[in-house]
Amino acid sequence: LAIMPIGGTSQRHPKFNVVIEGNNSDCKRALALCGSLAQYERRDVIKVVCDAVDQVALHIGWHGRAVHEIVRDAEDKTIWHLESVTPKNLYWISGYYVQIIPKKDYQYFKKRFIVVQKSNIWEVSVPAALGGSAGYKKILSGLKRFKHLGPEFWRIDLEKGIQTKNFNFQDYVLNTEIYYTKITRSWGWNRRDYSQRNCTEFFTFYKIISFRWAQAVLREHIITELNKLLSRLQIQAKILVSGIPTADEILKVRKEFTEGKVNFDKVLDLTSL
Repeated sequence: LAIMPIGGTSQRHPKFNVVIEGNNSDCKRALALCGSLAQYERRDVIKVVCDAVDQVALHIGWHGRAVHEIVRDAEDKTIWHLESVTPKNLYWISGYYVQIIPKKDYQYFKKRFIVVQKSNIWEVSVPAALGGSAGYKKILSGLKRFKHLGPEFWRIDLEKGIQTKNFNFQDYVLNTEIYYTKITRSWGWNRRDYSQRNCTEFFTFYKIISFRWAQAVLREHIITELNKLLSRLQIQAKILVSGIPTADEILKVRKEFTEGKVNFDKVLDLTSL
């Protein structure tokens, strides 16, 4: 959430800005491309790009990668749009993307699989600095191993009004929280828990900074991939984002924080959007 400033504005960083650099024609084409990714129809460049980046990040968050088909506008052939494609049952085979159609959907597609040339697909995965797509899928798989509300046998006993012997629910919760923190440490994910119930104030802020860094890495990666796509489609325009903390700047803040050079209050101002 909030990979880009919500609504296109940042209270902590009023100089935040997004521009599309290039001639008017190519800027218009770039804006239309970003607009096809956005959830809401907008005209403001900053809001369109913010919405587009957030939507790509959302798909990456769900699946570890965002896949879109590149299609031409029906009326203006110089305009390109991006249509979201589910990555489920989607495979890359020798220059082609092949998607296996589930049996329940045969009646709609009238075919067992769909084949699309690689050149007609735009894919963005989790950046290597955050473990890549494979590493992220491993995290998602690991998060499914344990239920935070208790193991199945305990929940069944609870429904029956039976007190499970030799099982301490509080110990289970603590161990699952430790496990979640461990497998998501590269992201600094805190599960929206700021209670400091089971960790120090320092570690709470360390995770906050780490998560801000992960968000910045993902944001910069998506913008870089968008610019690569513009070049690929021969659109002579570039998206430039300024005025908010970069991933490198956040890493510097984290280093200074661990060295005691930055206090707790200043950390939030320097790293948040």
